[in-house]
Amino acid sequence: MTAVRADDTGDNAAGRPTITPLGPFTGEEKWVRGHIPGSLDSDLGGAYGNFVQSACLADSDGFRLRVTF
Repeated sequence: MTAVRADDTGDNAAGRPTITPLGPFTGEEKWVRGHIPGSLDSDLGGAYGNFVQSACLADSDGFRLRVTF
């Protein structure tokens, strides 16, 4: 999977709103590997870190993450 650039606003989530498979994809896969620009990865990692802090999660605290597309 790779993030698809929609316009020239840069490598942020708004500029890459969709993903596309790089090879055959049936939808029955248990997992896929994705490639995203480093700056987008950094932005999302920062948002995740902010979530962990605001929710006061400790190392062993469980939570669910749902990714939809």
